[in-house]
Amino acid sequence: MDEEESFRTPYSAGHLPAEPDKSEVVQSETHIHQPRSEQQNRAWSTMRWFEGTAKIEADFYTRFQELPDEDTTFLKCFYDITDDFELFKIICKFWNVSLSGRRKILECRT
Repeated sequence: MDEEESFRTPYSAGHLPAEPDKSEVVQSETHIHQPRSEQQNRAWSTMRWFEGTAKIEADFYTRFQELPDEDTTFLKCFYDITDDFELFKIICKFWNVSLSGRRKILECRT
């Protein structure tokens, strides 16, 4: 399994279950029912989860894996994405963490 694939769920790889559970489908939660200013405050608060983490990709990835599911779902909705790898890239960019050359190559392909 390549690095990008490790971020993807079976759903993002194009494999949909016959009858998906609502809890497994992020798209059912794509609308956040809060004023935009509250959403921005929560996004900033959630991004602070990474504060103090060494600005090394591996350390950020480990911290990313520990991010509570609720916060991951919120950030995906906030940034209007469904892919974990895309969210990880956004977080790294926000914190000015360089991605490895291999990941940069994968980004250019998509």
